[in-house]
Amino acid sequence: MSKSLLRIFTMTALASAVSFTALAGNPFAEKADTNKDGLIQLSEFTALGNQKFTQMDTDANGLVTKEERRAFRELKREARAMKKFAKTDSNGDGFVSETEFMAAHADRKNRMQKWRDMNHDGQISKEDRQARKKMRKAKRKEMRKEMRQNKAKHPKMDTNGDGAIDLAEHQAATIAKFERMDKNADGVLGAEEQRRPRTGHGKHGMRR
Repeated sequence: MSKSLLRIFTMTALASAVSFTALAGNPFAEKADTNKDGLIQLSEFTALGNQKFTQMDTDANGLVTKEERRAFRELKREARAMKKFAKTDSNGDGFVSETEFMAAHADRKNRMQKWRDMNHDGQISKEDRQARKKMRKAKRKEMRKEMRQNKAKHPKMDTNGDGAIDLAEHQAATIAKFERMDKNADGVLGAEEQRRPRTGHGKHGMRR
């Protein structure tokens, strides 16, 4: 495969990863729900948060700097890109052939067709487009509302203002995030509450 074709594939794959987030599984729930009961307890949520802190604290000095957080985010982006590449490289030879590229393209096209077909009749009609537009508008409104609420509720993570995050500060932010996600305040995150937020993750708390 030519380099230009590979670049096109990479860009398309990354865009696809964003477009079909709602169709994919929830990796966060899979990692956090260690007892596999379908619910995420606070203890499970904080355990995952502690694991993230350890991963970010690369020099193991008990503090996570801005540089370490930035490096961690970059590693996560690279890992997602590699996972997407490995999925397309079906024979695992380290290269994406034209056949593999076209197969991935066909799969994305098929999923896009299903995603756009709101009434599931096998056709993309004007009604489907209007329904999709209405749904996007409602989601944007909901996202803006959540962003305002999160901004008002979001505590400052670096509470002592030393320019770094220690474990206690990270744990406090993690608990605050759990409480924001626990909409019905029952102490656990159910299926709907576990869904990946569509708003930005910001600098604080746990990014899933």
